[in-house]
Amino acid sequence: MLRNIFVPPVCPRRICSMSKLTNDVVKNAMPVKGKRLEIRDDVEAGLIFRVTDKDVRSWSVRYRNAAGEHRRKNLGYFPSVGLAKAREEARKAKGLVATGTDVVAIDRASKAEQRRKHLHKLSGLADAYFIAAADGTHKGGPNSAPKRASTIAEEQRIFDKLVKPKFGDSAVASITRIEIREFVTKQGKRAKSNGRHCRNIIRQLMSFAVREGVIDHNPAHDIAVAAPKVGTTVMKDDDLKVFWLACQRPQDVDDLALSLLMGIALRMAAVTLQRGGEVVGMRWAEIDRAAKTWLIPAERMKGKKAHMVPLSAAALALLDEAKAAVDGNGSSYVFPSPRSEDDQPLDRRAFSRAMKRIVEAVKIGAATPHDLRRTGATLLTSERIGFSRFIVSQIIAHAGDTGGAAVVTGKHYDHNDYLPEKRRALDAWALLLEQIVAGIKRPENVTQLKAR
Repeated sequence: MLRNIFVPPVCPRRICSMSKLTNDVVKNAMPVKGKRLEIRDDVEAGLIFRVTDKDVRSWSVRYRNAAGEHRRKNLGYFPSVGLAKAREEARKAKGLVATGTDVVAIDRASKAEQRRKHLHKLSGLADAYFIAAADGTHKGGPNSAPKRASTIAEEQRIFDKLVKPKFGDSAVASITRIEIREFVTKQGKRAKSNGRHCRNIIRQLMSFAVREGVIDHNPAHDIAVAAPKVGTTVMKDDDLKVFWLACQRPQDVDDLALSLLMGIALRMAAVTLQRGGEVVGMRWAEIDRAAKTWLIPAERMKGKKAHMVPLSAAALALLDEAKAAVDGNGSSYVFPSPRSEDDQPLDRRAFSRAMKRIVEAVKIGAATPHDLRRTGATLLTSERIGFSRFIVSQIIAHAGDTGGAAVVTGKHYDHNDYLPEKRRALDAWALLLEQIVAGIKRPENVTQLKAR
């Protein structure tokens, strides 16, 4: 038998009323700003018409199940579901409730079964994993944090390009350790990084499958891949000079395809010593020209902590160059992508490929954007400039050179960003870089003052 229809109490976020719903009412009703309006139909008991302050209009029917629990079944959105159809669907739902059927419980069970089936294929599991990674629920546990959007995008790219064609349609439980190992080995022969990336994303997906109860154990654990090569390149002065000049005037270098904006971005990476992804993703809103600072938000940082970068005169000049290069296109990014119709920054992989083209064109040997950071950090601590390794670690956003209890102090208590020290160091680095590019040698009888 149909139980009492649930009539919700008035709450601060909701305005409730009862009236005869008409087509004009459902078209024109609007709540006051910041609230939502719910109108209970006096023709079809239990039928609710809701309008949010963002003009989302929907139907639902409320009832109590056999256990006396309040339930609300969504009936669809207006105008796809009109008034007559909503009343008809409400009568059907109440008819089922009258027979003892809990229609909401049935809907929930159906959705749960659909999700279970979706998770049992690797492509479906990956869909759920990337959604969970964005809100930080992919690992479980109380301290799980969301992944950076750039990290998720790169993992999605690896999955779609390499893993999905092989395993996308496979049942997760049927994928064996031997299959994963053979696949990873094959990818690694094409490129060591491909093997490592494929192993990592499959391992994370399988761990997620274990947490979701799809499988009992992770078959991708302990699969060996080639270790990444640890970079050691520190660029020589002559190499820095030709790199800078190639970025500045790419048209003067034979067989070099490089946009002016990309050349500015690469020079900005050299001047600020920040990671390539952080540089190409730079937004104008992050720049404070008056304070001469660039605040990189936590969600864009590898360490998930906001990072303040003082801007030298050279960095500010590069900002002016970038603004002139895009000729006021209105982008929120300092280095907008010329290939995207939406407002998007230069692609991080294109940034690395551009560096490779420069290196090959000017024949300076192997060097990557990351080597710019290593070169700057090395020269900053050298006798040519003379800053401490600790200050350099603050500039490049690494943990300080401390150990033991000092690590805890730095992480949880000491929130000093060492801005004055970082500013002096980056100003000194920009000056040295300017002298290297100009071919100016410091007098040997002048001693470099040490940083305070």
